[in-house]
Amino acid sequence: MSYKHLCLIFGITPSACSRIVNKMLHRVVNRLRYHRSARVKFPNEAKMQEFAAMIELREPIAKDVIGFMDGVSMASECTDERLTQNAYYCGYDCDTMVNNIFAYRPDGKVFFCAINYPGSWADGTLTRRFLPHIKKRIGEYKICVDQGFPRSGDASGILVGPVPERSARRLHRDMRDHLLALSNVYTSLRQASEWGMRGLQGSFPRCKKRLPSNSLVRRRVIESIVLIHNFRTECIGLNQIKTVFDPEYERYQTLEGYDRISQYYLRPGDYNTDDEVDSDGDDESDNDDDDGI
Repeated sequence: MSYKHLCLIFGITPSACSRIVNKMLHRVVNRLRYHRSARVKFPNEAKMQEFAAMIELREPIAKDVIGFMDGVSMASECTDERLTQNAYYCGYDCDTMVNNIFAYRPDGKVFFCAINYPGSWADGTLTRRFLPHIKKRIGEYKICVDQGFPRSGDASGILVGPVPERSARRLHRDMRDHLLALSNVYTSLRQASEWGMRGLQGSFPRCKKRLPSNSLVRRRVIESIVLIHNFRTECIGLNQIKTVFDPEYERYQTLEGYDRISQYYLRPGDYNTDDEVDSDGDDESDNDDDDGI
């Protein structure tokens, strides 16, 4: 709801409305930032083991996966600062955007987020800034991502996801079936991050309105949305991710054969062509770099 509608309903001036709303946001963030039910905290070893067991219970092939990560862009107001406006302008959306990355636990709460970054930064570019932080804490566990995130180099063994179609054609025939089956599992698991994004954007319409151009106020708005989302998930429990991965919801796990994204799975038979790869696993007819998994 915009300020003018709030002023009309409560009979106040725009300056008083802005002051009250900013004060409420500031109070919410200060109260929930360190609250045990709402804070954004990277899990410890015991929690990561618990999350990996919850995901493995649903997908036995996926070992040591503790969460799901994805990025979302939100529209922002324009600014008079030329360099700032240029950095926050996204050519893909043709608008001034703010890029954010959220990582969700199997119980639906956000355990890691990178918010309030320029819209011109893609998910892969943004990942390089916080990847050392995740690598230091995650140990032997993994986070499921989509193809927009790096999964080779420093991210190898930390960020996992579906195999690109070009890489699937270059897989060695001895390991093709196993890797494609694992890729389909990651494709299925990656939908959990979409459910998490829907939980944020559907429950908080503020995400769909333009965020303030002031960086500090904008950060406070996004942070308040994430904290209230965690608090609501902990206290009320209305979360799609939790209903799928929580062992208490056994009726959802008995829906065998129900998969709405099976069209995106990679089939081993689709790549059993005559031009097989050579003994090293490299395709002699293609010299491009492999994307990795």
